[in-house]
Formats: sequence, structure tokens, C-alpha cells
Amino acid sequence: MIIKRDKQFNILPSHVGLRKYILYYNIVFPEKGMFMTQYTLMPNACGTLSIAFDGSSIIAELWGATTIPISLGAEPNNYRVLLLIQLSPYGLYQITRQSQAELADKRLSLADIDNELFNSLCQAFVISKTVIDLANTCERVLYRRMEKHVISDALLLASTVISDSHGQVQVKEVARQSSYSERQLNRLFLTQIGMNIKSYARVIRFNYVLKHIQKSPCFFATLSQQAGYFDQAHFDKDFKAISGVTPQEYLKTMSDFYYDGTEIYNRISSKEE
Repeated sequence: MIIKRDKQFNILPSHVGLRKYILYYNIVFPEKGMFMTQYTLMPNACGTLSIAFDGSSIIAELWGATTIPISLGAEPNNYRVLLLIQLSPYGLYQITRQSQAELADKRLSLADIDNELFNSLCQAFVISKTVIDLANTCERVLYRRMEKHVISDALLLASTVISDSHGQVQVKEVARQSSYSERQLNRLFLTQIGMNIKSYARVIRFNYVLKHIQKSPCFFATLSQQAGYFDQAHFDKDFKAISGVTPQEYLKTMSDFYYDGTEIYNRISSKEE
């Protein structure tokens, strides 16, 4: 078990060869009161592997891709060490080979889904003495799941088109560029990401909005136009439908907890170039 730590939050990049599927590792050493009751994970279409030690046992979970807010509250304060392996939207399918439609918006015991992966990651957690040791040992475990590429090339192309447009692209245009029908794409997205293509685009646009709220929180009218909404009323309605709160409420009570995995990924990548 880790006996040496550098800081409370330790964000480490995945190996460049794995980064299509694994964005980064976050190794956290919670302290009393560090996480507040309003701590909520906003939808981001990504899966996560979570391994935690509470002082007596290891709790390993698989979190499916999220389309709704997930309230964690002060729960992480109960752990001594928490490892979050942040995956790309299709990373969980590459690792598990299981239909993501059955996992979306769920927190499940990793042992129930993949006992081999559960045992391997728990062993990594037990034998590692530093945060670097832990990340590197997990890399070796997960690398074995990456040797055979199982993600559809059409899905990779379609998700890139959606991400590059910040979710502001018509489904028919995505289908045209990928040379797949909308029905075929929906089937791929449901199986390999966990939601249909329209929902995926909606979540991507929502995260584009969240990212910019952090930078210019007072200009909601301008932001709604940048995000492709008809007007601010539609912007406010869609934001609340996805997050459960208005943009103003989010900014007031929850924005301190926003985590932009893409931005972390880009920052890490730029340092390596």
C-alpha cells in the first residue's frame, strides 16, 4: 500500500500509447472535510475505474458513462487513498468488451463485471509504495487489454466529428462523414459508449458550456450563442435538464468541483511534445 505521497491530488498521464482509451490517473489522499456535500460529478460520457482503500478493505468499482449528474457528496472523505482511472468515452468498452448500454449511469462492483481485472488492480493497489508505482503498475495491467483494437473506426471518426464541433453538428452530417447510416451509428454508440449519438453530442455540448462557464461565468447570453442554442431560454432549459440546476445555481454552488478531463489531457500532452 502507498506509504509515500507528494500531495492530495496527483494527476498522472497515461502512456501515450494508451491515451486513446485512458486519459489520466488521479490518485487522491482525502482529508476530513475536503469533499463537501454538494460534490457532484457532471455528465461527461466517460467511464471510470475507481479503487479506494478505507483503512480496512479495498473497494473497486466500475462507473459507466454518465448522462446524468452523480452525487458523491462527502463520500470520498471516508477513504485513505482513492485511485480514479479516467477513461475516454469508448475506453471502458475497449477494456471490458461489454455492451456499455448496460453500464451507463451505474456504479457497479468491478468484481461482478470483470473479476480478473478486479484482482489485478487490487493487487496493484496493495504492492505499490508510491503514486508513480501505482500508475505504472496499473498501466501494465491495462495495457494487456489494449493489444487487440475492438473500437469501430466509424465510431472513432464520428466521435471526433462531434468533439471537434463541440456537439454542434447534425446527426445526418456525422453519418455522412462516417459513411454509416444513422441507425448503424446509434447501434455503435449504444454498444461502445453507452448512449445514442444524439445524447452523446448533447453531453459534449454541455461540457463545452461547463468549460466556458469557468472562464466567463457572467456572459450566459453570449455563451448560449457560442454553444449553438436558439436563445438563452433554450440554453437555460437544456442546462437544467442535464445538470438538474440552472447555470446560475451551478456557478454559485457547484462550479468549484468541475473537472475537465479533456483539458487535463491536452495540458499533459502539450508538456510531452
